[in-house]
This record gives sequence, structure tokens and C-alpha cells, in this order.
Amino acid sequence: MNISIEVTPGLLDYLDSKVRKGLYKSRSEVVREAIRELIRLDMVRTLAENGFKPEDLDRLRDGAADELFAKKYKRFA
Repeated sequence: MNISIEVTPGLLDYLDSKVRKGLYKSRSEVVREAIRELIRLDMVRTLAENGFKPEDLDRLRDGAADELFAKKYKRFA
């Protein structure tokens, strides 16, 4: 899906510098990464508002992954 945005010349220079340095292939990739980072920050803020730290989520996710792996592969043990 395409969208159109207007940015200041300074922001455009910043996007282009990331592409020139080879960190991203296009301006769009830089913008997508910025949006993903904004989503991540919002999630961290929401966790903090509910008394959690990012490490808590990592620990829970790792524990759930271990449990799912064990359930899936216990038949091979």
C-alpha cells in the first residue's frame, strides 16, 4: 500500500543519508523501520503503565516458547 507524506528538507536529507550509507535500500525502508520503532516504544510504554518491564515480556515469551517446543517434540523424546 502506498502513502504520501511531506517532510522537511532536513528530514529528507536524513533519510537519504541512511540510504547513501547503505544502511537501507530506500527511503521507504527507513520510514518503515521508524514506524516499527514507534510501535515498539508504544508497547514498552504500555507495559510500563501496567507495571511490567520489557524484560518481563521477554522472560514470559521465552518460557512460553520453551513450553510449546517441549509439547511439540515430547513425542520424540
